Amino acid sequence: MQLKNSYIYKKEIDWSVLHYGINISVSIQVIFYDSIKNYLEKGETKEIKLIIENQEFPVKLINQNFDARKYPNHKELLQIRYTENSAIAKKLREIFISSYKYLQVEKAKLINHRIPIKLPEICKEYLVLYTTEFQNTFLLDSITAQENKIFNKAILEISEEEFELDINYNRIDKTATIEQKQQLVKIRKLDKSICDNLKLLYKFNCQICGDDFGKTYDTIIIEAHHIESFTISMNNDSTNILVICPNHHRVIHKTSPFFDLKNLVFIYPNGLKECLKLNYHI
Repeated sequence: MQLKNSYIYKKEIDWSVLHYGINISVSIQVIFYDSIKNYLEKGETKEIKLIIENQEFPVKLINQNFDARKYPNHKELLQIRYTENSAIAKKLREIFISSYKYLQVEKAKLINHRIPIKLPEICKEYLVLYTTEFQNTFLLDSITAQENKIFNKAILEISEEEFELDINYNRIDKTATIEQKQQLVKIRKLDKSICDNLKLLYKFNCQICGDDFGKTYDTIIIEAHHIESFTISMNNDSTNILVICPNHHRVIHKTSPFFDLKNLVFIYPNGLKECLKLNYHI
């Protein structure tokens, strides 16, 4: 079953997004992959619609073809393609005007225009792609630099544990201003969607102990945890998120263990080490 407004992908704005299209790795996008594979085979192209600010734009969805015998471990790669003079490209350049102007200036300085240009951290903007209840129709949302500033200001006094309770259980700070609340809702919706996708990927099992504690009680008890504190890093990419049981989540917040990313092991202050039993995305 395809769920309404399920997160697919968050893409940092760059020159390609504003002119040609978006690459989507479906390796961890569980909901999206399950819906796409039913009607788009490798090498096929399909007309789809993207909705931005209540406007529909026709684009092409391409499931890139490759030799599975030569690249047996290659994940499927989908591309949403459009031309630089298309209505959607013009709309994106309008929405992300500050990024576009910066990229234009920096690109003009290059001798080799193929060299990718990165936006400064403080100016980064994002495009977010969601499913809808309609087949072949997807929703695009934007996170502009200004929205990021409002959001960052809104969470300055929120602890990491409180923030993760919010995204796991849909809690929103009632004391926030209307403008702050709008951005909290928008970006927490994104963060929660990424977390929900990962929970599906691990079938609600804890990455540390490997257990699905809620299964015994016919319920779902699993939570998302940011490896690098989100309230400090503002990093809600899937590679910064683990799916763990409430017990491990509380222990981690109480003891603040070091996470060895190379060996995928938590090292606690008392010397105890716990490796991840499950890992499909880091």
